[in-house]
Amino acid sequence: MASIRYRQRSGKKLWSYEIRESGQVLDHGSGFKTKKAAILEAESIAQKLRLGGSIARNMTMVELYQEWLEVKILPNKRKSELTKKKYIARKKIVIEFFGELKLLEITGSLYQRILNEYGKRVGRDVLSRFHNSIKSAIRMAIADKLVIDDFTYDVELFPQVDAQSADDKYLHTQEDYFRVLIELRKRFDYFKSIVPFILYFLFVTGLRFGELIGLTIDELDFEKNRIYTYRRYNTLSHKFVPPKNKTSVRFVPISKEDMLLLSELLQLQKNVNLELGIQNKDKLVFQHFGYKYDVPDIATVNKYLKSLLKGLEIYPLLTTKGARHTFGSYLWHCGIDLGVIAKVLGHKDISMLIEVYGHTLEEKVDEEFERIRLLKRNDKKSGANDGAKMVNSS
Repeated sequence: MASIRYRQRSGKKLWSYEIRESGQVLDHGSGFKTKKAAILEAESIAQKLRLGGSIARNMTMVELYQEWLEVKILPNKRKSELTKKKYIARKKIVIEFFGELKLLEITGSLYQRILNEYGKRVGRDVLSRFHNSIKSAIRMAIADKLVIDDFTYDVELFPQVDAQSADDKYLHTQEDYFRVLIELRKRFDYFKSIVPFILYFLFVTGLRFGELIGLTIDELDFEKNRIYTYRRYNTLSHKFVPPKNKTSVRFVPISKEDMLLLSELLQLQKNVNLELGIQNKDKLVFQHFGYKYDVPDIATVNKYLKSLLKGLEIYPLLTTKGARHTFGSYLWHCGIDLGVIAKVLGHKDISMLIEVYGHTLEEKVDEEFERIRLLKRNDKKSGANDGAKMVNSS
């Protein structure tokens, strides 16, 4: 059982305590003006130890973050290798801002200052992910009785870098959308590159990059003209990974013409592989002989897309995610029900759609504005009383 030893320095007359067990110092504190103050803190800590806690003042935030990675993140099979690498990379930020700070040295106000400082150079999304990682690590520590107070409680996020505008996430006009599709089809040449094919089908299906790249031949339904997606392909680990969420498992409709394009692509792929003696072991739809690991990574595809948009003088310069957003906007522009769009894109509900796609395309906005202007008013027939009735009835 742990024992407590109290001492008073003769010079400054300040009290200190030391908690020991089996010859080891479990905790210590000093600088107390009275013995009573030292006893109050020491007994509080000793009580936590008796309840099974393991107080470790010497543990730093960086050490805790590493422990959290090893216990909670790295063994999690539901997280992709790319996601895990992002958590690992985030440790550099933890080291930068926490340094050698020990857990029990970090107060709520100090942590708030750390968030404020980091917020000077990042947007809300990045700052929020950083905070959530720290908060999760602290909660794990509290569950293990490693720390006393949750310094992440009741802090606020003040990012000073503006998030990407919704207008920068999608093509603004139907004309631009069609111009991109036409240009991509012009560039269809399997012997040169598979990237135009990948981009084209990202724009006409709304699939996430990992979902499209991970499509296999048996997931194409040529009878019902649809695609089945239930997983993603990670181009860093070169492995299939679970879907983003349950609603990501879905069928995606596709035109008969585009299904015919896929059929022709697969036949060409088969002929080339046979000639070169290449095996498409995973039966990937977008496998290409030009890549060591069968398919291009997302950086390669993004670079190609930005170059294409620059050449067409179409802005903003999108990423593959922008292709997905554009497709969602196009469906909304065409009057497709929001619930159906959510199902096609694999969203949980329409609230995400309203947030992401509610910006809609410019033509749609103009059309709706014109409809509002042309709404028939019965002012002359009904007079002001009808207006009063309408207000009263609402």
